[in-house]
Amino acid sequence: MKGINIAIYFDPDQIHICVHQQDDSYLSQHFIYDDSVIEEIYQWLEQFTPNRTHICLIEHDTADILADELVDNGYHVHQVTQHDLLTWFANEPPAEPDGSPVRALLRYLENEQPSEYQSRTPQIEALMDLLDELDDLEGVDEVEDEDNLPDDVLRLMKQKKISAQDAAQRLLPDVNERIREHLINYPELMTPELLQDFFPELIEALDTPKH
Repeated sequence: MKGINIAIYFDPDQIHICVHQQDDSYLSQHFIYDDSVIEEIYQWLEQFTPNRTHICLIEHDTADILADELVDNGYHVHQVTQHDLLTWFANEPPAEPDGSPVRALLRYLENEQPSEYQSRTPQIEALMDLLDELDDLEGVDEVEDEDNLPDDVLRLMKQKKISAQDAAQRLLPDVNERIREHLINYPELMTPELLQDFFPELIEALDTPKH
């Protein structure tokens, strides 16, 4: 791959980064896990020009957050599962030892040129908009000024000559269904709380003993 190639490897104790620079030299950096580690890594990576830099990461909860941030800011990001990396390593061992998992990941990036990661940010923002819409409908009882009601509620109130509460109740099933569909289409956004709130039948099925 032309440009600058970077591997970021998350091990249990540290996050390791290896950079293959355009002059064919290598640069290494390490980060300790803490609450600000994603921001620290991103700030360190800013020294590399986004549209000329390819970054490979192992799929990992923390790595996904970083991957979204990097793609949103113009970097070329590639992800690989630990299983795929190990399978590739077994099938294509190096002529000389890589020396570390992060160097093996860098070799994988340069040899295999995996497909680019697509940021989840648009899907996350769409989900947040849907959840905000749901909150607005569920909170109509607390709105004192009718002008502050959601537009869909006002429209339905005028069309059907009904109260704000009745209008919200009619609109809620559609919003809930759109949230369910969004989570089905993008299961990587699912959390235990969302599963409990929007797919209670799955929780019940899992909890019901089979006879």
